Amino acid sequence: MISNKKYVLATFIGTLALAGLLFLLSPFFHINMIIIQGAVSVSVTEINDRLDADTATNLLLFNTRVARQNVMENLYIEQVEFSRGFPDRLYVTVRERRLAAYVQHTPGMYLYLDDFGRVLEVRNYRAMPLPLLEGLQFSRFQLGEVLEVPDPIAFSSVVQYAQLLYIHGLIDRVTHMNVADPQNIRIMVDGRMEFNVGNAIRADEKIRTIHAVLDQMPNSDVVRGFMDIREIRSEFVFVVLQ
Repeated sequence: MISNKKYVLATFIGTLALAGLLFLLSPFFHINMIIIQGAVSVSVTEINDRLDADTATNLLLFNTRVARQNVMENLYIEQVEFSRGFPDRLYVTVRERRLAAYVQHTPGMYLYLDDFGRVLEVRNYRAMPLPLLEGLQFSRFQLGEVLEVPDPIAFSSVVQYAQLLYIHGLIDRVTHMNVADPQNIRIMVDGRMEFNVGNAIRADEKIRTIHAVLDQMPNSDVVRGFMDIREIRSEFVFVVLQ
């Protein structure tokens, strides 16, 4: 009698477990909506394609590890996080790398670098108004890796100034940055105004100075000139060129 009760109880529990499993695998938990946040330069369509998820994909069984690897094959994406909104929503949050500068690789071919010097892609055109780095020597590069250069001082200066130009909202106005001499780095704004910022010492103050000069300069949209700000002083002289 006791044995029969145990059998009935075990059967009941097994039936409940099977019913629960079937319910979890039912269309009720299939992904019905994918919400992608943080995408700016990478299209939502591309991210969706790389997720490889559709209305037949079970939310509980969705493999976030594989999906993360697939999405991050796009080098512009630095990080991907997933969360589930039961019963049928998948939330995807991406953090993109910031395109910061170009380096000419061969005539007509450009390396796209992020603000840490990582090579994101190679194109035969420059897609956005960003600095073209001049005087930066390198012999090889690897997509997805930080550019290898023989002069780490010059490269670290490039990285530091690129980040500061983003912070102070000047990245899209700087057309060229010459780092052939790490002690006399030259930043060209709007293709007309050149600032010799020297090295990377007190770089933040130097970029703030450039920002202030541009704000206060009349006719800054047409003026051509040069300013030496290798040393931070109380006053600077902007030399207007004809």
